Amino acid sequence: MSASDSQPAVSVVLPFRNAESTLAEALESIRRQSLAQFECILVDHRSTDRSASLALTLASEDGRFRVVRGEGSFVAALNRGVEESQSGLIARMDADDVCHPERLERQVDALTRDPELQLISCRVDCFSDTALPAGMKRYEKWVNSVVSGKEIRAAIFVESPLPHPSVVFRRRAFERFGRYRETEGPEDYDLWLRMIIGGAVVRKLPDVLLRWRDTPQRMSRSDRRYDKDRFFDTKLRHFPAAVPISTPLQFWGTGRTARRWARHLREAGYEIRRFVDVIEDRVGRTVQGLTVETPAAIDRRDGIVVAAVGVLGARQIIENDLQQRGFRRGVDYIAVA
Repeated sequence: MSASDSQPAVSVVLPFRNAESTLAEALESIRRQSLAQFECILVDHRSTDRSASLALTLASEDGRFRVVRGEGSFVAALNRGVEESQSGLIARMDADDVCHPERLERQVDALTRDPELQLISCRVDCFSDTALPAGMKRYEKWVNSVVSGKEIRAAIFVESPLPHPSVVFRRRAFERFGRYRETEGPEDYDLWLRMIIGGAVVRKLPDVLLRWRDTPQRMSRSDRRYDKDRFFDTKLRHFPAAVPISTPLQFWGTGRTARRWARHLREAGYEIRRFVDVIEDRVGRTVQGLTVETPAAIDRRDGIVVAAVGVLGARQIIENDLQQRGFRRGVDYIAVA
């Protein structure tokens, strides 16, 4: 992609609110990008500290940065940033993260080389000003293990496989799939589900191009829209778009994860035909009115298999077993958590 001075190669959308302690570092990492033809839309989401002053000072020094006022919700601020942008490529960035110097150049290059690609992410390095929580370490390991388009698609009902500030997407795809929406859950995960289930081509670069800061004030920790129950509700809301309600289900797993999914999906109208488990003392027990069987009982004619376990290692064992039998991921079975 070529870009003139009046047409940036990529528009960075960065909403901020009371981020004076980290904003300067985040903006400097954008300012020093190897790709010079960018614009950065800084959306001031009702800051009451010195954040807006810092942003305005930089904008007065560097014409690639522009500050706009974001009214209403965080989702409205995100959409406002995209509306203000001039490029057909939108990069997300948060006020407490740090970009690798080549992040924008490499992600824009990937989108330029592959016209079918609609969203590109990257691996991330999670860090904290204090000790990084164990849960964040686990998520970092998992999210960095999901790189290819097939892996991302297969993981979409396990957890959000795309850290929000790591992505660059095509504006036309963003518009086509309905932009950010006001829901009671995470707006980014809601968008990724719509895009991926809808057939959008997405993948990650295999390199770490974003340092993702974890703090107690981060919205994913402080806002109820990002708690585990809201993520689960978001998965449930989109599940019928991936697996029609007319499709019978066979659950591999009888633990808490499987029972919760089965209960809610049955309430939504799905027929649960079978529970299976490899744990011997669970086989023969009754779960939600069905006698637990061994995995040998699974039959393609009885519907799609739902691999419903909360542990990565156990999920991989299930997937390996099914693939050895010729079951196709996303067609004959789906993983959830």
